[in-house]
Formats: sequence, C-alpha cells, structure tokens
Amino acid sequence: MEAEQAGAGSVVGSVDFDFSHFDLRLATELIVALAIGLLIGLEREWRKQGDDDHARIGIRTFGFMGLLGGLAGTLQSSLGPWVAPAALLSLAALLVGDRRASGKAGTALLSEDLTTLVAAIVTALLGMLATTGAIELAVACAVIVVALLYAKPVLHGLVGKLTEAELKATVRFLVISLVILPVLPDQGYGPYQALNPRSTWLMVVMISAMSFIGYFAIRALGAAIGVLATGFFGGMVSSTATTMTFAKLASDKPLHGRMLAAGAILANAIMAARVVILSAVLAPPLALALALPLGLATSAAAGFVAVIWYQARRSEMGAETITFANPFELSQAIKFALLLAVILVLERFLSDKFGATGLYVLAGISGLADVDAITLSVARGIEGGGDLTGPVIAILLAVASNTLVKSIFILRAGGSFAVWSIAALAAMVAAAIIGVGLQQAYL
Repeated sequence: MEAEQAGAGSVVGSVDFDFSHFDLRLATELIVALAIGLLIGLEREWRKQGDDDHARIGIRTFGFMGLLGGLAGTLQSSLGPWVAPAALLSLAALLVGDRRASGKAGTALLSEDLTTLVAAIVTALLGMLATTGAIELAVACAVIVVALLYAKPVLHGLVGKLTEAELKATVRFLVISLVILPVLPDQGYGPYQALNPRSTWLMVVMISAMSFIGYFAIRALGAAIGVLATGFFGGMVSSTATTMTFAKLASDKPLHGRMLAAGAILANAIMAARVVILSAVLAPPLALALALPLGLATSAAAGFVAVIWYQARRSEMGAETITFANPFELSQAIKFALLLAVILVLERFLSDKFGATGLYVLAGISGLADVDAITLSVARGIEGGGDLTGPVIAILLAVASNTLVKSIFILRAGGSFAVWSIAALAAMVAAAIIGVGLQQAYL
C-alpha cells in the first residue's frame, strides 16, 4: 500500500505545468483582436435592438470575427501567407451566402446591414493587424469604425442639409489644400528669392479656410455666435486672413456690418494676445515688456466687441438672418496672396538696402504681411536681460503696419463695418501707445 501510495505520489509529483513557453505577447494580441470584435459588435448589437432581426450579426459574432482575424494573422508565420486571404475569403463567402439565403427566405437584412457586412470584414482585418505588432493602430482604427457606425444619423443629416453650392465649395477647398498645396515647390524664386510658391499658396488656403469656417459657423451657430467663434479661432491662425474674410462678407451683406465688425475686431484682439504668448515662449522678459501695451490694446478691442455684439444682436439681426450664396471665394484669396508676394519682395529689397541696422524699417515692412515672423525673429535675438526698448518698439511697429494693411481691406468694405472696425483698430493703437508711455514713465 505504501509502495502504491509512493508510486501514486511520484506520478502526481511528476505532473509539471511548464509555462516557460507561454507567449504573453501573442496572448495579448489575441485578446486585443477579440476585444476589437466585441467593441464593434457592441455598437451593432445596440443599433439593432429595435429590429426583429437584431440577433443575426451581434456582439458575439463580431467577437468571433475579430478572433478569427487574430488567429489568421498568427498562423501566417507557421502555415504560410495564404492563411489570411483564405480566412477573409471564407468569411466573405459566409456573409454573402447568409445574405442570399436570408433574401430567398423572405428575411433579407435591412439595407443598413450592408454596412454591417463591411464592418464584419474590417473587424477581421483589424484582428489580423493586432497580431502584427500594430496593436495601437488596430485599436485606434477600431474606435474610428465604431464612431463612424454610431454617427450614421448625424452624417446622413449633414449630407441632407448640404446645398449644391456648398458641396462644390467643399470639393474645391479640398483640391486647393490637399492636391495643389503639397505638390508646390517649397523654395524661393524671383527677386531676392522672396517668392515661395508653397508659402504663397498656403496663404490662399488659409484665407479660403477662414471663409469656409466662417460660413458654416454662422450657418450652424447663428449669426451672433458664429461670427464671434470664427473671429476667435481665425485670430489664432491669421488675423489678416480673418479680417479680409469678414470684410468680404460685409461688402456682400452691408446691413450686418456691425456684427461682422465684432468678429474682425475679436480676431485682432486674439492677434495681440498671440504676440505676447509667442514672445513668452522664447523670451519671457520680452513678453513682460509687451504685456502692458498689448494687454491694453486687447482690452480696448474686447470692449468694442462687447458693445458692438450687444447692439448688433438687438438691432440688426436674429440668429438666422445672414445667408451667403457662396462659402468659397477663391478669387479674393488669390488676390491677397499676390499682394502678399509683392510685399515680401519689397521687404527683402528694403532689408537689403538698410541692412541689419534697419530693425525698425524691417519690422514695419515685415508687419505688412505677418506679425509672427518678426516677433519670433526679435525674440530669438534677445539674450539675457539687456535693453528691451528696441525689440518692443520693433514688434509694436510690426503690429501697427499689419493693422494698416487690414485697414485697407476694411475701408474697401465700407459701411458700418468700416466705421466700427477702424474705430476699434485706432483704439487698439492708441491703447498700445498709452501702454508704452506708462511703461516708460513708471516701470
């Protein structure tokens, strides 16, 4: 008996669970593949809760499809590259066969289930992707798939509300930004190598984008909120482009000039704040020196925005009274880009004539096209403490000359837009001058 127990003990003791060959990475990839299927299946199951046929392709089936893709991707290394295509073809044949059989039986899937079939194949592909070492990409794609499936009512509603002009404008904008812009050379041509095709066309894209965003913001949010939202975000990108956009809108809709002026002024207020922020990144002492004059300028602009917006909202329009025929004015953007090219050549010419000592002249000329460039250039040149009077005056000159360029477009628009915008810009300049005076006198 003792011998038998000893023998049994030896048998039991000889059982050894060897986990040394357990592949944790492979297990993780397969679990992720399964989770991807369950995630996509969760949305499909929820979407079909109101249908009698909701159990046909649900969360469990999608989970199996994700795991199928993961296993196919794993077995490729040992069985050959034919495993993945064979698995996909088998899955596609099964889905198509089920659809045909359901149709003959009078239980055809709803039209939206064509999307479900495609999502099923994508799920298997994502499962394969997860087992190739690209887990993060597979999970990100799965989230995008779920978002697209869930957003069906929203997307269909947006498409249904698009007019023919808006669709054409969208296509044109995509062409100039995603087709033309990438192929343009990024190097200088012409006098002083000042003409850069890509940089010039980028300005066309930016102006068009501001016009595009403004159009749809006003349409979606109403005139009052849409104008201010466009001015705020447009000022972060290009206050000049945003001002030009509002000037064009004001020339088309002069009765709404005051409301549109609020957006243009807000964009310029954001520009002033942006200069301080850019300076703070590279030269904090310079940002402190600019804070008072540009802070006062921003405050003056904010005051105008508050007054104009309040008055215009009460007296000029409701939330839905601004309508525009065309959200995309490419000709206006091209005209401004050509003007920018001329200014850039002039800037290089004057810089060559005056040399490095003409900081103020260079700042004034640079500001005609852009404020950020001279701000970054001056901020990079500051080392240690030193006298900041020169850099501060240079940046303020650039802001003033940039304001002058905007004033030209504003005056061309005319009407109440020009009156309020010019008054606000003048107040900003005066506030900045007062800020410099206070700084010199008391700081």
